[in-house]
Amino acid sequence: MRHYIPVLIVIFLHAGSSALTAQQIDFYNLEEEQLYNPDRKYNTWSVTAGIGPVIYYTDVNDYTLLPSSHWRFGPSVLVSKQFGRPWSLDAQLLTADMYGEKNTRYFSGNFYDLTLNLNFSINQLVLFGPIRDKLNIFGKLGLGVNYFRSRQRSLETGDWITVGDVHNGTPGYPRPYGWDDTDYLAIGYDRQNPEEKTSRGSEVIVPIGAGIDYRINKNFDVGFELTLRNVTQDNLDVNLTGADNDSYMAALFTLTYKIGKKNKRHSLWTYKDFNLAYQRERQTDPLAQELDSLRRRLDYIAANDSSVTDTTYVYKESVIRRDDLTASVFFEFDKARITAASHKTLAVVARFMKENEDERVLVQGYCDERGSDDYNVKLSQRRCDAVIDVLVNDYGIDRNRFETEPRGETDLLSDTKELAPGGVHMVNRRVDIFLLKDQKTEE
Repeated sequence: MRHYIPVLIVIFLHAGSSALTAQQIDFYNLEEEQLYNPDRKYNTWSVTAGIGPVIYYTDVNDYTLLPSSHWRFGPSVLVSKQFGRPWSLDAQLLTADMYGEKNTRYFSGNFYDLTLNLNFSINQLVLFGPIRDKLNIFGKLGLGVNYFRSRQRSLETGDWITVGDVHNGTPGYPRPYGWDDTDYLAIGYDRQNPEEKTSRGSEVIVPIGAGIDYRINKNFDVGFELTLRNVTQDNLDVNLTGADNDSYMAALFTLTYKIGKKNKRHSLWTYKDFNLAYQRERQTDPLAQELDSLRRRLDYIAANDSSVTDTTYVYKESVIRRDDLTASVFFEFDKARITAASHKTLAVVARFMKENEDERVLVQGYCDERGSDDYNVKLSQRRCDAVIDVLVNDYGIDRNRFETEPRGETDLLSDTKELAPGGVHMVNRRVDIFLLKDQKTEE
């Protein structure tokens, strides 16, 4: 009967794969926070609470797949650590009461198990990210220990059942090794007095299962997990001499809290950055390195060739040593941090200001349209301040030479609502730097 349970898991995974094929993600229009970068910090810890029915597949049971009565429910708690996008490791505790009946007898008891499980996100491995930014389908495989107490009674009289009660009435039925006919069928209780508790029995278990998570927000997920726990022995129902090892299935409805900073994503809910992957692969590709080396060599020859020297020289000077000044610095979502690429831009601005000491500049800050107007104005001011701080502290430019104008989400360079899905949020998160030449002339 328990052989039907892996079929359920296969059906569950098949349904998940159908959902995977329905995913439609525009990888070219994702936000920075959605793209996984191993150099960036993400939330990786979570704690999950769950509850649901626990169904037993033992020798003393009168059903094949699902019980018609005497359902048992159990709670579960697990702590999980995510490694990159697809993989995580969790430690799980599950506990529940046990019950099963067959013919004239029944067993009852309780257990708790402790397992260590490897989880793998199917959609991360197949589609390189969550489904529609909301769903995650996963499989799990683990190893653990079940600690249980169990004993048998007669359905007709309620009396405790001994080894002799079962085996004397079944000629040729093998007796359990080390048990006397007068011993009561009990584990975790005294064999001569089943009312008295003793040390729990323990068995190794191998959990295998699948589940689905739905992302509510950055802090909480809800989900469902179906796990078959295969026991390596046949003792949960104290039948002791059955043909197959026992197993039990936990069907849990779960609530997950993702531990960490409130403004950060959990790494499970990010997408593979194909551009970053391409750059990293290119760094280790000998052919790509050779091509890059050849390109640099050609650029050097062109820059020093007499037939093109003047043209190349004029072009470079027009970029670096121009009389006018305009520059833009771009920012990550909800951030005012100056990136490495932006430092290169600010170095050009600093060089211009050092060579034109009488000039003053206007620093205008912008945000994309997400967030309240008041918050975006304050964020654009922080971005202006970050640009000025670099120019003052790293390059020694006089702070009095700057004027700031925080403009929030006004004057979007790319209207992502009107131009969807082609609009680009990133170009709206910027600081523009202009020369105040006209204003100076009017003075």
